Amino acid sequence: MRILGITNRDVEKKLGVSPSYLSRLFSGTIELKVEHVLELVAAIGLDPAEFFHLAYPRLPDPGSDSAQRLRQMLRDLQPPPSAEARPVVPTQEEIDQMLVKSLRKLLAEEGKAAAG
Repeated sequence: MRILGITNRDVEKKLGVSPSYLSRLFSGTIELKVEHVLELVAAIGLDPAEFFHLAYPRLPDPGSDSAQRLRQMLRDLQPPPSAEARPVVPTQEEIDQMLVKSLRKLLAEEGKAAAG
């Protein structure tokens, strides 16, 4: 932020938070979540990919065994199914029939519980 000439006050205004909240975020008093990081990154004018690339530049080697396996699994993923293979969205009539069937079942269960 200092390099970019952005002050805490600038970030507070952009995020709509109080100075004490931002101070607690920066000091670690409040648990920093991914949402916080993304909001802070946007407030200083960076794209999340730019921020993470600057924070964690790519390693020249593939990294740990886990990272290598994940990369391979991602490469091996099948493309999403074609439009023909996707499930058909039910019609309004089919939805109505499902709702009626579900309501009848619930009412029957409720009747049994009240009688018992």
